[in-house]
Amino acid sequence: MSMNLVGSASTQSRARRPLPPGAVRGMTLETSGVKERVRFTYLDGRERDSTLLSWVGGQAGLLWGARPTNVALGLAHLQDTHGSYGHIAEHSLAGTLGEIYDGLLTSDDMACRFFQDGGTACAAAVRIARAETGRDAIATQGYHGMHANFAHEPAWTGYPYENVRLHHRFDFGDTRAMRNAARRASCVMVEVPAWDDEAAIAGFLQACRDTADEFVVPLIVDDVVLGFRVALGGTCERYGVRADMVCLGKTMSATGCVSALVGRADLVGRLADEVFASTTFGGAPGPCSVAAATVKWLATHRSEVYGHLESIGRALRDGLNALGVRCVGQPARFATSFYSEADHRAWCSKMIERGIMCDRPFFPTLAHTPQHVKETLAVAEAICAESR
Repeated sequence: MSMNLVGSASTQSRARRPLPPGAVRGMTLETSGVKERVRFTYLDGRERDSTLLSWVGGQAGLLWGARPTNVALGLAHLQDTHGSYGHIAEHSLAGTLGEIYDGLLTSDDMACRFFQDGGTACAAAVRIARAETGRDAIATQGYHGMHANFAHEPAWTGYPYENVRLHHRFDFGDTRAMRNAARRASCVMVEVPAWDDEAAIAGFLQACRDTADEFVVPLIVDDVVLGFRVALGGTCERYGVRADMVCLGKTMSATGCVSALVGRADLVGRLADEVFASTTFGGAPGPCSVAAATVKWLATHRSEVYGHLESIGRALRDGLNALGVRCVGQPARFATSFYSEADHRAWCSKMIERGIMCDRPFFPTLAHTPQHVKETLAVAEAICAESR
């Protein structure tokens, strides 16, 4: 008898990660800072262990690198179970998020609920919007997780097609399509993509806000990736848009396993009993304690943190662009832009073979240094020279 791990990993991004030329499997043995030790298995059966400098971080978008070693986190409740009621760690994180989002949402009367992953927070948000408006359809752009709410062409295998029909999709920046989708929907939900034009991002977000107001539906910002990464208050702070609800996850969590839905109390408050969205381990004391301590630390060191993420990310992004490897997006989260997916994977494969783990997107962290940028650009330059 044997049991295989489907795809060799439990998330699609890790299961589909590019491999070095000739390799058929990669298995991470350990992580430390921004380095990871990986065992590659090749077609001929041989194995090779490699230490990689990673700009991916397991796709988790975390802030500290592999673990938060450079910050004194309050870990008093790390091993606690919930107990019979809401845990003090949950209430502490709620209060901390309230301080951060004060003045950034459409109401200062706010509420939140914690989950284990960003997709579940997003699903809860649209469930609330449906309850609020009485409409079944949702209008969204971006990626919001695997829940049935977000089924869309072509990735709808295993979902009832009714979910696809009720999911009205639009592209970021396409105001006309966004308005048409929102006209029949219960909400407008957006995730800021990897764009270079900050003014265009802010302009489209304001158009989304205006449209949500016109059709009297909630504006939901999916900040699972960009929350606490592009600014302390994420998309709302950086681009000046006031959301009704915001979904948070990756960077806030520091070590994973906690996400949040924050927003107007009259909306999120529906989760108290009217709208069902419950997870046994949502708001676990350990992850909540780590997240609360991380957010407090970020608030105290915001200039240092966001200056570092911007400078490291800009140096790497601009350096790759100068070599002819086109990159787009905010310095704190950017992506390569190749003519084809095959070209992208081939380039990543060569980088990984030479010790640099990269894929979409690049996530600079507080553990990355100018030396890591230098090492990465040196490898990229060598690959570009060979291609020429």
